[in-house]
Amino acid sequence: MSKFDEFIASLPEKTVETENGPVTGYVFGGVANFKGVRYAAPPVGALRWRPPQPPLPWKDPLVTTKAGCICPQDTLIFPAFGRMGDDCLNLNIWAPEKPGPYPLPVMVWLHGGSFNTGSGSVPLYDGTYFASLGIIVVTINYRLSALGFLAHPELTAESPGRISGNYGILDQLFALEWVKSNIGNFGGDPGNVTIFGESAGGASVIALLSSPLAGGLFQRAIAQSCGNTPPLLRKLGESNRHLASAESLGLRFARKLGFDGGKGTLKKMRALPAQGLVEEWFKSIQEDADGVGFTGSWQLNHLIIDGHALHGSPAETFRQGKQHNVPFMTGTTADEGTLFRLLLFHGPEDPGRYRRFVEKAFGEARDRVLEEYAANDADSAGQAACSVFGSGFFCGARRMARSMSVIQPRTFRYLFSMPPKFFLYQLPDIPDWKERFGCFHAAEIPFVFHFLALPGLEEEDIALSGQMAGYWARFARTGDPNGDGNPHWPRYSHKDEQYLVLHNPVETGYGFRDKECDFVEQIEALQV
Repeated sequence: MSKFDEFIASLPEKTVETENGPVTGYVFGGVANFKGVRYAAPPVGALRWRPPQPPLPWKDPLVTTKAGCICPQDTLIFPAFGRMGDDCLNLNIWAPEKPGPYPLPVMVWLHGGSFNTGSGSVPLYDGTYFASLGIIVVTINYRLSALGFLAHPELTAESPGRISGNYGILDQLFALEWVKSNIGNFGGDPGNVTIFGESAGGASVIALLSSPLAGGLFQRAIAQSCGNTPPLLRKLGESNRHLASAESLGLRFARKLGFDGGKGTLKKMRALPAQGLVEEWFKSIQEDADGVGFTGSWQLNHLIIDGHALHGSPAETFRQGKQHNVPFMTGTTADEGTLFRLLLFHGPEDPGRYRRFVEKAFGEARDRVLEEYAANDADSAGQAACSVFGSGFFCGARRMARSMSVIQPRTFRYLFSMPPKFFLYQLPDIPDWKERFGCFHAAEIPFVFHFLALPGLEEEDIALSGQMAGYWARFARTGDPNGDGNPHWPRYSHKDEQYLVLHNPVETGYGFRDKECDFVEQIEALQV
């Protein structure tokens, strides 16, 4: 047993009943921790590529002092934060040891990672600080990559609802059902649940706001850097403009694995090792004949219009005002495009590679994009790519905030612009690192969770983090982030486009990159 395990074992225990059986966690600093709580049966064998199912009940207390398995994924980063395996449908809970006389608000975190990577047990997502503010935090795992989003005609045919794909979204819905049924036993209010997430987690928030299956499962929503939420998504069994059907991609993937649709294909695919499947999937969505990777991720081709979880693209659902009408917060970092610029080029910034990416990603609108974001040399190619990727986030946030504000007055938008002093800022061998990365994608996460175990943080960072966590917590309690003497956060509307600038000092901004976003909306109109 490691010293850390010995320390955890020495802490006071707390046992809570759930509908599946009792779970035993530990208490530290007045916060009860429950790690690796099973919310669904292991999606293995015949349950691979099927909707989540209830776990088998247990009688003896389930020890939940360690994070459970993280879902299989092709990455070198996230496996460092836990064991990886098929039996990954688990969640983590932080709750005040003594909740008090009234049920507490609940925040459910959906992690990012392009629907290919990530885990709810990443240390940055520690809910201890929110619990100290009287908020119960739940972080979840959901199926990723090929295991979470593969559609295939045979999977559709065997499904009672004639659907396939979107298993990761169904996992999120199932976890929210579990929270609704069980969080009261931890001191939480099942009628006051806030979903929040970043990147693919933010896109998941938007998808859940658009899903007819999510009604009543949450009462507030926060979409942080919600990914490129395009107006066009793949349909299950038919093409959608220039996007091939999800089932056709599944057939192509099966052929890549050596299966041509003969008898027993699904049984054989379900017998394959999970890790091999996700590695091949990751390669397949990155490939194209011109050698331009990343196009698949740009299209967020994991989410599928299946007529079940999603009846249309979330962007269209929002435009029509048919999303769930709940208080809503959304925003971005100031330099969203910098990390994606690196992912596109993987080295020298080549204008030819940038142009091929635009041609693949924007179809009929490619000429207008190349004119607006021109690239004639390496430097301009890098800058253009950064602008194109960033605009997907900035303008997606504006589109969602505008649409939501029409039906929901408690809509709030932010811009996080405090350049962080950790992570990449600890790598001085990267030339011009401050200018290259700026306030990069996901930089706000440790500020939101008030996660201070990072090198380089200064007093102004800690102060801003306290303010941000307070805004998020107040929004979870009441649907309005204002209060406790902090700078006023104005409601967002199309009329004045006000948003909160999260830096030091916090202040109000107006009309962030509106001219650029007007252009992006014109391009999106050409694509649909």
